[in-house]
Amino acid sequence: MPFLLLTGDKSPDEFSGDIWQIVDELIQRPVSKAELDARIDNLLQRRRLSLELTRQKEQSDQRFESLFQSTPDPVVVVKPDGTVTEANDAFAEAFDIDTDHLKEQPITDFEFTPSESLERVLLRIDEDDTTTTVQWGNNEENSLVMELNTDAITGLGEAAERIGIFRDVTERAKREEELARQNERLQEFANTVAHDLRNPLNVARARLELARESGDAEHFEPVERAHERMAQMIEELLLLAEQGQAVLDPNAVTLADLVSQGWEHVETANATLEIDIDTSVVIMADEGRLSELFENLFRNALDHGGADVTVQVATLDESTGFYVEDDGPGIPVDKRDEVFEAGYTDAAEGTGFGLSIVQQIVDGHDWEITISEGTAGGARFEIRNVKLDRVEAK
Repeated sequence: MPFLLLTGDKSPDEFSGDIWQIVDELIQRPVSKAELDARIDNLLQRRRLSLELTRQKEQSDQRFESLFQSTPDPVVVVKPDGTVTEANDAFAEAFDIDTDHLKEQPITDFEFTPSESLERVLLRIDEDDTTTTVQWGNNEENSLVMELNTDAITGLGEAAERIGIFRDVTERAKREEELARQNERLQEFANTVAHDLRNPLNVARARLELARESGDAEHFEPVERAHERMAQMIEELLLLAEQGQAVLDPNAVTLADLVSQGWEHVETANATLEIDIDTSVVIMADEGRLSELFENLFRNALDHGGADVTVQVATLDESTGFYVEDDGPGIPVDKRDEVFEAGYTDAAEGTGFGLSIVQQIVDGHDWEITISEGTAGGARFEIRNVKLDRVEAK
C-alpha cells in the first residue's frame, strides 16, 4: 500500500530526504474530504499501475532469460563500450570461456577475427550493418566460422545495450570454399580445352582435307594420332574434374600396398621401384584416388627419367607424410610451381594433366605437396600433413 502524509503548516521542503524514501504523497491541511478521497484514489491507481508494470517487466525478464539460456546458439549482451554483461551457456561452451570471468570483460579481448568486423557490427559503429562473419580460434583444424547477427535490446540511442547471436556456419563456409575451387577448376578446364584440344583438332582437319584432295592414305595415320590424343586429353580432363573434390569418407589403407598397386598399373619396362615403408603403416585416404596419385607420379618419372629410371617411395621423418623421388633429370627450381598447372608439359607426348591431377588429389585430402631435388638429383615430391598410423600384425 502507498503512504500518504498529512501535514499542517510544514512545507514539503522542510522534510528531510529520508522521509521521501517512505512517503508517496504529501497533503497539507486543511483539505476537504472530496479532495482527500480523489487524491487517495489517484495514488492507489498509480500504485496499481506501477505494480502491474513491475509484474510485466519481471515476466518479460523471465521469458528473456529462458530464451537466452535455452537457445542452442551462442548469445552475448554487451554495453555500448563493448563490456560483456550477459552470456548464455552456449556461448561459454562454444568458445571455451569460463562464465565466472566472462562478465565485465571487453568483447574485443576475445580472439575473433577480423576483430574490426565484430566491433563494427556488435558495437554498431555502422548502424546499417547488423550481420557479419567472424572466425574463432587460431588453430585451423579447430577454428569455427561464425555468423554474427546483432540488435539493440535496452536503452535509447547510444545508451542501448547490444545483443549478439552467433551461428556456426563452418560447414557452409567449407562448402562455399569448395564450390569456389570447383568453379575455378571448371574455368581452368574450359581454358585448357579451348587451348590444348585446338592443336590436334587443327591437325586432324588439315590432314583430312589433304587426304580428300590427294587421295593419299598416308594422311590418315596423323588424323588417327590426333584423335587418340584428343581422346586421351578428354579422359584426363574428366579425371581431373573428379579428383579435386573433397574426400569426405576416407578409409584406412596400407600405404605400401597402394604404392605397389599404383606401380602395377603403369608400364614400367626396365624401371625399378624401391619401397622403404613398413607394411604396418596405414593412412586415412580415398584408396582409388591415392592409387591414382602414385600412378601419375610414376608416369611422370618414366616420361622424364626414361624406361630404366629408379623410383623410391618412403615415409618422411616424424611421420609427417611420404615422398616419391626418382633419379631422372629433376625439375628446375623456376619450373616447380608451373608443373602443377593443368596443360603444362615439356614432354612431346604428354598431356600436361598428370601432375595437375596429383595436386587435385592432394588438395582433396587436405594434404600439402612440394617439389625438391632428390638424393640422386632427380625430382622429389613430398606429401605432408598426412597422419601416419601403424597397425600391429595379427
